[in-house]
Amino acid sequence: MLKTIIKKEVLETIFSYRFPLFAVICLLLIPLGMMVNQANYAKRVRDYSDQVRLADEAASKLKIQDVMAGTVAIKGFRRPAPLSVFTQGFESTLPRYYEFTQDGFKPGESASDDESILSVQGKVDFVFLVQMVISLIALLFASDMISGEKESGTLRAMLANRLPRDTLLAGKIEGGYLALWVPFLIAFLLGAVVLMLGAFPLFAGGAAGRVLVIFLATSLFVLTYFTIGIAVSTSAAKARTSLVAILIVWAAFQLIIPKLGDMVARLVYPVRTETEVSLQKSLLVRSLDMDQAKELGHQWDLVFGSLSQEARDKQDSPENKKWEPIRDDIQQRTRERKSQQLAAIDETYTQERRRQQNLAVNLSLISPSAAFARLLADVCGTGELERAKYLEAVRAHQKALDNELFSKVKRTLMIHEGGQMSMGFSAMPVDASKLPKFSITPATMAEAFKANVRSLLSLLFWLIAPFAFAYAKFIKYDVR
Repeated sequence: MLKTIIKKEVLETIFSYRFPLFAVICLLLIPLGMMVNQANYAKRVRDYSDQVRLADEAASKLKIQDVMAGTVAIKGFRRPAPLSVFTQGFESTLPRYYEFTQDGFKPGESASDDESILSVQGKVDFVFLVQMVISLIALLFASDMISGEKESGTLRAMLANRLPRDTLLAGKIEGGYLALWVPFLIAFLLGAVVLMLGAFPLFAGGAAGRVLVIFLATSLFVLTYFTIGIAVSTSAAKARTSLVAILIVWAAFQLIIPKLGDMVARLVYPVRTETEVSLQKSLLVRSLDMDQAKELGHQWDLVFGSLSQEARDKQDSPENKKWEPIRDDIQQRTRERKSQQLAAIDETYTQERRRQQNLAVNLSLISPSAAFARLLADVCGTGELERAKYLEAVRAHQKALDNELFSKVKRTLMIHEGGQMSMGFSAMPVDASKLPKFSITPATMAEAFKANVRSLLSLLFWLIAPFAFAYAKFIKYDVR
């Protein structure tokens, strides 16, 4: 009996006027979107390779005098994420590189600098098509599967034959979803072929496993929306009422709740931008350096004030032996203050962002679309997890450069009592070829799933709850 119902629903869906439209959308837009994004990814990889090559050439010519003068800035570039062909996420908003100096790091330009306003407002990638187009079509297909048959009277005729209601409901869901899933499967496979023809590294670095996760998560997402449509259709007495309710549900899940979550979080927990934090850190470093310069100048005047220039230049003089530990102590205390206060700024900023993000995520995950987008962005390496990994790598590289390069150079700026300034330099030899290379440790699939436990729970909830609701309504439906 179940197979008969499934076959009936599949045939009815295939021969409806909506099915060819859905098939064309899937078979045309999904492979085409992947092809366009693959070309864009290849361009960004070429730009990345050229920038890294130029930066490496500049680093190989690095002279210690440049570091002493404070004019050198070492750049660390982020390689474009290959799976951004499926979802852009933060790919176009993350900085292409960070600059590392003695005073800390700061972000460079973002990848969206050369894009038009239309492309920035919305990118037609795989996730966008699934969220905005396929989910709506899944709802529309399910909108009249129950309410339409209620209105036409065919549901009453079927139930009059002692057909088990749970079997009928399960057959409708399985048959209707199967008719949607097969064209999507074919379109996805065509898209994978297009990527391979474009030299996409599908079988490198675990990309194939992630693509499989993308396909399974998308299949679950489409099933979720189809089940929501069935729940709405079961509750409505007429197909027209079901259609209106479904459009309202789709607008709420796709457009209102995800945006509203971010808006509320920004109002409740306003957070400074990363540029503002970098400026605050730069001002702090400048202030501490000025305080150090004044203290060094004061101590210098106390030690050397009454001596001639010839006596000051003698390295083995008692005054120089007295001055060196005083200087080292002042500089050490300044370094410790810098480290503590900069760490406090970073910790405060991290806590502010964490509070805002947690609230935004919790509110937006009311929508299965937001849960789906967050999950796939992290699986593709373009989501919140990638942004956190990027910043973690930047901080680690700054610390490594401080140890291997910037600590080898000491600039002793002194401001004397009369306001006069003097500068002293000391440097140790540095082999530029042995400086650490910037790299980002990619997030594993386990980390992606761990970071998206709430997203998975949201998708499962919106899969189970509508089905349970539809089952309860359908079982209690009075055919009289």
